[in-house]
Amino acid sequence: MSKASDTPRRLRVAVLTYSNRRTAADDSTGDLIRACLVAAGHSIAASAIRHGDAPLMREFLRGWLVDPAIDVVVSNGGTGVTDCMPEAAAALIEHDIPGFATLFQVLSLQDIGSSGMLSRASAGLAGGKLLFLLPGSENGSHLAMQALVIPQLNSTTRPCSLAGLLADE
Repeated sequence: MSKASDTPRRLRVAVLTYSNRRTAADDSTGDLIRACLVAAGHSIAASAIRHGDAPLMREFLRGWLVDPAIDVVVSNGGTGVTDCMPEAAAALIEHDIPGFATLFQVLSLQDIGSSGMLSRASAGLAGGKLLFLLPGSENGSHLAMQALVIPQLNSTTRPCSLAGLLADE
């Protein structure tokens, strides 16, 4: 378990939108995620919209996970039952954070009922960095960001936070 810090930490976050339809002009879910992160005091280190099969997406994620200028990767889209982001990330994740998926499923059940079971949102430690896979819907990503991601990226969250697992700059 990672202990909370008394000092807030500004994390450098990369945001990926997995979509074959979105562009920078209409990436509403990516915009929402970036706005949440900035409002919480974090910086956007990179941002992209990509689409492809699991091996292609794995290599794209790997590039961000080895970048020393990035602490956290938040991806949205590609977490549905027939999508590939969980498979793309699986080989990169060294330590799964199963509680993230469990809590997201509970929150989704309360928000949208049994349809929430179709999301495979997840999180893990990959290359010493946090990797979050969120749904592509604005509502699903907003729910995950506000209830789970933002509180856990706050290094002062007590009794502990995922941010406490990251190496200091």
